[in-house]
Amino acid sequence: MGLMRKLFLGVAVWLLVVGTALAGQDYALTILHTNDIHAHLQPFGGVGAQCDQADDAAGKCFGGVARLATAVARERAKDGPSLLLDAGDQFQGTLYFTAFRGEPMAFFMNRLGYDAMALGNHEFDDGPATLAAFIKALKFPVVAADVDVSRSKDLRGLVVPYVVREVAGRKIGIVGASQPRTPEMSTPGPDVTFGKTVPAVAKAVEALKRKGVGIIVVVSHAGLEGDKKLAAAVPGIDVIVGGHSHVLLSNTAPEAVGPCPLVVPHPGAGPTLIVTSGYWGRYLGVLHLTFDKVGRLSHYEGNPVLLDAAVPEDPDTVAALERYAKPLAAYWTTVLGQSEAPMDAAGCRREECQPGDLLAEALLAAGRKTGAVAALANGGSIRAGLPGGNVSLGDVLTAFPFPDTLVTVNLTGADLAELLEHGLSRLGQRGGGGRFLQVAGLRYVFDPAKPEGERLVEAQIADAGGWFSPLVPETTYRVALTNYLWRGGDGFAVRAKGHDATETGQSISDLVTDFIKGQGQLSQPLDGRIRDASAK
Repeated sequence: MGLMRKLFLGVAVWLLVVGTALAGQDYALTILHTNDIHAHLQPFGGVGAQCDQADDAAGKCFGGVARLATAVARERAKDGPSLLLDAGDQFQGTLYFTAFRGEPMAFFMNRLGYDAMALGNHEFDDGPATLAAFIKALKFPVVAADVDVSRSKDLRGLVVPYVVREVAGRKIGIVGASQPRTPEMSTPGPDVTFGKTVPAVAKAVEALKRKGVGIIVVVSHAGLEGDKKLAAAVPGIDVIVGGHSHVLLSNTAPEAVGPCPLVVPHPGAGPTLIVTSGYWGRYLGVLHLTFDKVGRLSHYEGNPVLLDAAVPEDPDTVAALERYAKPLAAYWTTVLGQSEAPMDAAGCRREECQPGDLLAEALLAAGRKTGAVAALANGGSIRAGLPGGNVSLGDVLTAFPFPDTLVTVNLTGADLAELLEHGLSRLGQRGGGGRFLQVAGLRYVFDPAKPEGERLVEAQIADAGGWFSPLVPETTYRVALTNYLWRGGDGFAVRAKGHDATETGQSISDLVTDFIKGQGQLSQPLDGRIRDASAK
């Protein structure tokens, strides 16, 4: 036997022995995960506003990419292989996106060493070209099994259904799932299509199984309820890392909506574990997995890590962030007015909220120039609260970051009632309340216990003297709203109902800025313009 043949046979036997040994061992894997960061690269306070150094030192601030870097490094320093995954919505929410689009998010995701990312609906907010530039800058894949970008000149070839990662000798399939309502929530354009999530993911899982991939993880932006349906419908998924709903699964945090992980059993097959870590990077998700000798999930435990003052900021990451933070300093030092107290945005998707009143009043004040008597704004357009004390231009652009403009349009009382009803249609559904309407010049009462389509109990509109009377179905009213609602965002059929529209082109953030300057001292107490009939 020749020397080369002996060497070849020797190597082959060694590989067989090693492979058999690996196959006969338990395999441990840690999944680190984030979702819905929304460009929160710096720490933020309790209402989501920019956090100053004094509050941060006092332990009143959370998150930020420098704390995330520390937490990720700590977890990676522990024994065993790991993956770092993101479930989408890196875009939109702070000045970092407003000023730089996706560049800083790509820079820091690369720096942290992510392994894959799902497409969130907000990734399309600035259109396919901005998303394409972001993806091209990434050093890891973006996955979405249910999105077809083949007709998009910008995105063609940049999004794949799944990817296979080899981690410590084991193949792991990572499948992407998007938010199916993205076309009505954002601006993907006509050349990007969204298919049905369950069959698309099932097809990807089957393809991975045929390739001999034994561990399958889905990164999903379908929301918690969508993830539950996906887990129940598609056996063979070991873990779903979820996003979009802005909820937390935890075994210790008081705000959690369920345990971590949430377990969906499969008769005759292994369970599917669901994890999700809130929003804005307040937490780093951590899930520890063990697979037995035949590749079945045998043990799991997890709990998200709160990124508060107990987690120090990584100094090198702080220094790297300065490259982007320094040009934004002027926004934070431009004071527009003062607020008597912080304005919390937490309830804007389900009830009257102070930032919602402020936004709607600003729309109405500007809309009166073209005859508007009422204003509508969707709660999902409000991304953070406002601080007490000085309110800066940076605070306004963080709370109202979307590039929406003002439209005024004639609508009948019946049309207005239908729009209010539509705004109530997703009450109680996690992640679905962005269409809830904040108002000015209007008052309405709703009952969340009633069936969808029957929740609006009463609606009144003010006359020129400020006196309220019931909406008259046949009467025409001039209404101020955002071009997001005008073009059909969140499923609002305004364009089909309204007439004599005036698209002013005035930026919503500019209108809010002017309104605050005009007020000087902000006092926006809740006045009961939106009431829940079931509330005590």
